[in-house]
Amino acid sequence: MISDNLIKNYASARGTSNLVLTVGTIDNGEMDYKVYGHKGAQITKQQHRYEIGSLTKSIMMAKLCQAISEGKVSPSDKIGTILDENISHNPTIEQLATHTARYGNSYPKHITRKEMKNALFSKDNPYCGYKENDILNDIENFKPNAKHREWVYSHFGGAVMGEVLSKIYDKDIKTIIEETVEELGLENTGYTGDTEIGKCWKWNGDEVYAATSGLVSTVNDMMKFVQENIECDPEYLTLGHKKYYTISKGKYDMGLGWVINDDTKIIWHDGSTDNFDCFIGFEKHSKKGVVVLSNYPNKGEINAAKIGLEKITELVKNRK
Repeated sequence: MISDNLIKNYASARGTSNLVLTVGTIDNGEMDYKVYGHKGAQITKQQHRYEIGSLTKSIMMAKLCQAISEGKVSPSDKIGTILDENISHNPTIEQLATHTARYGNSYPKHITRKEMKNALFSKDNPYCGYKENDILNDIENFKPNAKHREWVYSHFGGAVMGEVLSKIYDKDIKTIIEETVEELGLENTGYTGDTEIGKCWKWNGDEVYAATSGLVSTVNDMMKFVQENIECDPEYLTLGHKKYYTISKGKYDMGLGWVINDDTKIIWHDGSTDNFDCFIGFEKHSKKGVVVLSNYPNKGEINAAKIGLEKITELVKNRK
């Protein structure tokens, strides 16, 4: 199968001598996983803990869907109303969730471009220490670039969404996400720091970017989260799977935080940090899902998303 070849090639790349790649599959409620090491050899099957990067956003978006279902907020609401701030650039909740709020690749304004590059090069967390006052100041002073495309994936937009949810629930976003993790029954997911297979970004614990990164999880928890989305249990999760925006006609659409492949109806998200790369995806009609977790960063032609999308495409094509 193509996915097997991708795994072998991925695991044979330079720098993968300590690779621990976990690939989980969900087939009509049945879950299983395999663990691969260097050159694609299967190694001892056990649960490893991975920093899941932007999959933190996927869990945050589950909370947004709950808030919408409970009538606490509407996708059409402007963020300025919720934040109680007089801002010139005032996107809607839907625009934030679909990465069409025109925030683009913005990053905290108190960090210079050079400082950002240096932090990423040294594998330090560039968002450490960025708090509520900082993001409110950046939101207030933000001016979109008219030349930018409407859809641009935005880490900053994710942090803004976290601040919006903080106002809705009157709690800091880290607490909100921890409570959501507990509500979803993800027993081994949390802001727990370094894992046995890699170093994670360092946080002080009060940053607003906890909305976008920082969670550590296992394949069992991520498979459970995927299964919950397949079954829409809790029911509010289905709100995130609707098409809200077309990125590229006939190719990609956006749900609330999720990418939707137009041809296969596969719904997915990926995430990466300096030392980890990950993917979750599912197709609801066939009840198939895939989780890919790696302690090798996303820096090559083959990555967790490419492996995951190929794997789930194969599963859907071979459905019983």
